[in-house]
Formats: sequence, C-alpha cells, structure tokens
Amino acid sequence: MSTADAVEEIAHLALRGWRLLPCAPRGKTPLLKCWPVLASSDLATIREWAAQFPECNWGVATGPGSRVFVLDVDGEAGRASLAALEAQHGPLPVTLTSKTGRADGGEHRWFKYPSDRSVRSSTGTVGTNLDVQSGGKLVIVPPSVHASGRHYRWVNPEQTVAEGSKWLLDLLSGESRMNHSAPSGPVRVLVEGQRNDGLFRYGCAMRRRGAAQDEIERRLHQKNERECKPSLQADEVRKIAASAARYPVNGPDPLETAWGNVLSEAQMRGYEQFVALARCLQLARPGLTIALPLKRIGKLMACDWTQARRWKDRAIRDGWLRLKERYIPHVRAALYTFHEISASTVPLRPSVPLSQDAPLAKPTNGLVGQAGTVYSGTPIVSEESSCNNLAS
Repeated sequence: MSTADAVEEIAHLALRGWRLLPCAPRGKTPLLKCWPVLASSDLATIREWAAQFPECNWGVATGPGSRVFVLDVDGEAGRASLAALEAQHGPLPVTLTSKTGRADGGEHRWFKYPSDRSVRSSTGTVGTNLDVQSGGKLVIVPPSVHASGRHYRWVNPEQTVAEGSKWLLDLLSGESRMNHSAPSGPVRVLVEGQRNDGLFRYGCAMRRRGAAQDEIERRLHQKNERECKPSLQADEVRKIAASAARYPVNGPDPLETAWGNVLSEAQMRGYEQFVALARCLQLARPGLTIALPLKRIGKLMACDWTQARRWKDRAIRDGWLRLKERYIPHVRAALYTFHEISASTVPLRPSVPLSQDAPLAKPTNGLVGQAGTVYSGTPIVSEESSCNNLAS
C-alpha cells in the first residue's frame, strides 16, 4: 500500500472521532513526546504528521477521548480464555476487529466506550492473554506493519463498533468484583479537615475516567464508611459526588495543564522546570495540598523518575516545598504545599508569574489523572497520565 493510500485509510478512522498519532515504523513507540494529549482526529494535523513521518505506524489513543476501548486477544491462549468466558456468560457481539500481525494470530476487538461507567486498562485480569486497552493506552491500527513484517488488517472493515456485553463491562469496570467481595481495608484515614478534599479528589479522578454520577456516589459512600473518621453525613457525600460529576469526562488533567504552562518558557530546564511545575499546581489549588506523582512527572520531563525525586528533595531543602502527607496509594504521590521564597536565596528564573495571575487555562480540581482531549486555546503539551504508556 502506498503512503498516500495509508494516509487516506487513517483519515477514515479520524472521521470516526478516533484520536490518532504516529508511531515508530514496525513498532509501537509513539513519535510524539506527549501523545496522550497531542493525539488528534484533526485531518490537517494527521496529514502533517504523515508528511513528517512517512514510514510510520499509526496508533489510536483509546478511552473516553476516542470513545473506544479494545479487547486484545493474544494467540491461542487468549482465544481459549475468551471462549471459556463466552461459554460462561454468553457470546460477545460482533464488532469491528483487526488482526495484529502476530504469528499466533492476535486480534483487537473494538468496543464503544460506555457513557455510564469507566473501563480500566488491564493485563491478564480478565483472562489469560486477554488484555484491555483503554484510557492512557494506545493501540496500533491497520495498515501499520507489525514487528514480524506482517501488516495489521481489518477483518471486517465496514463493521460498526459495538457496545460491549454487560458481563464484559462489569468485569472491566470492577462491578462484579465489587458486588461479590467484601470491601478492602482502608488505604488511608481521612480525618476532619481532609475528608471533603479527599473524597472530592477521588470522585473527580473517577469522573475523568468516565464514571457517571451514580457510580461516583456509590464509591464515595463506600470510601466514606471505610476511610473517613468520623464519617461524613450521607447528604454531604451526595453533594461531593454531584460536584465531581459536573466536570467533563476526560477533562483537562491538572498536572498536564501545569506542565503546558511551564513549557511556555523555553529557557527553563531541569530543576527550574520542576519548581515552576509545583508552583503552577499550587496556584490552581490555593491553600490546599498538591500531589507530585514523581513517575508521571519524570515522563512529562523526559527523565527517569529518580531524577524527579532528586529535584523534589532539593526543592524541599531549598524551601520551595513542604511535605504535608507521605505517600498515599490511591493518589500515587505524597502531598505538599508550595511556598514562595526569595529569588536571591535560591537562584531560579521564574517563567511562571509568582502572583495569582499565573496563566492557568482554567481552575482545576487539583487531581492527577489521565487526560484524553485537547481543548481550544494554548496547546497542552504533557495520561492514568503518562507520555510513554505501554502500547498494543
């Protein structure tokens, strides 16, 4: 297939609303540093990338942004696992399917991303050699070339994308596990002064992954009972769930928004960027704590997370950061507050203004989660979440 024909085929996928991105030839590595945010369905952008990377493979950023998720069936073992599940629960609907180019016959089954719940990416959780690619993951599409030299191809190119069976969605969203098992023990204790903020963070993270208000409310009630000491009143929890549900599905991620503001100043590098990033996060949450997920920050800054940890430690020594709460599992970060110090004490070129007039795109909920859409205005250059997530 010629390059021009390949571009036209990819453009056809963009018309479905799928967010596409160029990947390494015969590979899955994104050629865009911050692909979860930059992936696009804009035809002009896609043609520019095709001209820039004429031999590239193409991937789709799955999840709410493209309104699709993928069941990745790897070889004979994957097909056997899926057959066992279908024998137990019923067959999956016929849907758009692609062959991956694996010698043992891997395939991708494409399904609509549900509007009433979130779908989690997973590896082997549903069954042996059955992976789920959703928010924060990319999937290679035809006519890309597999590492084996075989082309990815559509089994049924005119087939529509079907909705997943209820049993599959229950497995992927954790509904079955949640309804048939006892709640897990508390991850942390939320005491007075932390309860509302902790529940709101959790609810907004669920919302960005696509959860509906009723699901958010149910999970917050459970979390309130397990982790809030003393528990909030039920009406208060409902109000928190309603507030979280007002945010857009797959809305702007605060970490990536802050990083986009930092990148507007090209002269800054390394430690200066790290401090400016913390400053932006704090300006978005005046008077509240900020999370600094070092692994995600390392990916945004194109460095190993241990380097981000060294910058964090230095920022604490220099007085920019103060630790407020040690590592919290569900936030995947410790909590800090940012404090302005004299520039004469620690030299730092502040690209982001020190006043409350910092050029934030809009007030954010201060959570750290996955982003999936590009909003108008200044482009955000930045995941769960993750400029280098694994691809399929």
